[in-house]
Formats: sequence, C-alpha cells, structure tokens
Amino acid sequence: MKNFIAALFLFALPTVANASTCDQFYPNGKEIKVPNTVVLCNSFFATVYDDVNNATVFSTEVAQARVVKVPRTDDFRADKRISDSPTPADYTNSGYDRGHMVPAANADEKQEMSDTFFMTNMTPQLPSVNRVAWKNLEERVRSVPFKWVVTGAYYGPSIKCDVTVKCVGKAKVPVPLLLYKVAFFESGNVAVYIVDNVTPKSQVETIKLEELEAKIGYKLR
Repeated sequence: MKNFIAALFLFALPTVANASTCDQFYPNGKEIKVPNTVVLCNSFFATVYDDVNNATVFSTEVAQARVVKVPRTDDFRADKRISDSPTPADYTNSGYDRGHMVPAANADEKQEMSDTFFMTNMTPQLPSVNRVAWKNLEERVRSVPFKWVVTGAYYGPSIKCDVTVKCVGKAKVPVPLLLYKVAFFESGNVAVYIVDNVTPKSQVETIKLEELEAKIGYKLR
C-alpha cells in the first residue's frame, strides 16, 4: 500500500524538471543557480522562471546548427507547468510585445518551434526594441558558431510590481528594465550584449560579463 501511495504521489508531481535533467542546455553543462526559481526543460533549451512573480529570469539553449527553416507556428500559450502562468492575453493592448528569450527562428524542427511559444519563454519588450535592435541581435548571434546562448531579463532590485516595476495583464507580468544575451564559445570566450527596455528605440551595447553579473546578482559561468 505504501508503495502504491508513493507511486501516486510521484505521478501527481508537476512536470517542472530539476535542472540536472537538462544540464546540457547550460554553458559547459553546469547549472546556473538562481534562488526562488524553477527550471523548465524544453526540447532544446531550459527556462529559469520565477513562478511567484511570473517573471522569466533567463532561457539557456544549445546553439545547434539549423538544418532547415521551420515554419513559424505562433502558438503562444500558457505553460501548464506553472500554476498561474501568463497567457497571451496578458500582453494584449499592454503596449509591449511578447518578446522571445529563445527565438523561434532558432528552432530546427516542429516541436522545438512550438516550445519557443510557451509564455514562460516570453517577457514584455518595447515594440521598437523587439522588432529592431533585439531582432538584429538575434540574427547576429545566429550567424556566429557559439555553443550556448543565455538570454535573460533584469527587472531591478525587486521584481514585485510597484512604482519602479511596471506589470502587465491579469497575471501581473513584470516588465524588465534591461534585456541581455550572453553567447559562449566552446573555448570559454564570451560575448555579452545588453539593451535598455525602458527607452524606445534603444540600441544594443556590449559590456563585460562581470559587469552584467554584478547587476543581475548571479553568476552565468
């Protein structure tokens, strides 16, 4: 009977995976630990998510070679692994785009494409940032043979909605102040890019990894 109850308990656990089951998506296979987050394993990337504040902290991917161009699915949807997941409607008329962390264009097959449209892989982005500077950065990173790419958001000292952190939708999705992308060569060299998500038409800048880590409060390698 005890074994039967234990089996039922395990079966009922949510499909939020431990980081150890998708370590291959982290740079050098080493988990990046962020307190008070859950890890969501997907087909070719993992998302580290703050499920209390409905904030995507970062997504990390293996920068695989793209063999074919997969048709875009646009199947934006809530992530059922999160109890109060944002929905596409949270962004409607908010003034912000549903900005991908791992880009849809990085997918190499249908399931990978679909996984990039989980709302846990999104964060609110200014349209002028998402459609210009951020898009150009994604294309630039795709053109270089990096091994891993970590894409994240910085919301400020606190993620809670207040006078300094704007939130959108019923799920109160926080709007990041800054977006970043860190691309890792297998050699250990990195390229670090940031873009301001407060000022319209912001441009991509480069900084040192140590500067970014000091700001976000956790190590990326």
